[in-house]
Amino acid sequence: MTRTGRLEPVHREEDGELVGYVSAQRRDDADVWVARALFGSVLRVFPGREEAAEFLRRLGLPLLAERWWYRPSEGTAERPTSLVEARLGAVTVRFGHDPRDTAVLSGAELDRLRLHEGTA
Repeated sequence: MTRTGRLEPVHREEDGELVGYVSAQRRDDADVWVARALFGSVLRVFPGREEAAEFLRRLGLPLLAERWWYRPSEGTAERPTSLVEARLGAVTVRFGHDPRDTAVLSGAELDRLRLHEGTA
């Protein structure tokens, strides 16, 4: 994944709530806009900025409540994951239903966290 240093915050118009970030990237010889979750991970890629921002205004926060998957390392099975708390650069997750089975993911660990297929 190509990371960019400039993330542009996106807020809901009706109440100013932060719903995620967009960033411009060059992928496959095309300029695209990436819709990112509150913690910075990629949700979807769009051809235009407004499409990415509108996606976040509609689904940026609701997608945080969906099922996510985390792969601790290459060659290991994915674990079903729920997000507990999200902030730019880190997210607290819960594995399964035991509230004691939590972890804070940051850095490269965020690249191994993905939204359940078919959700976004």
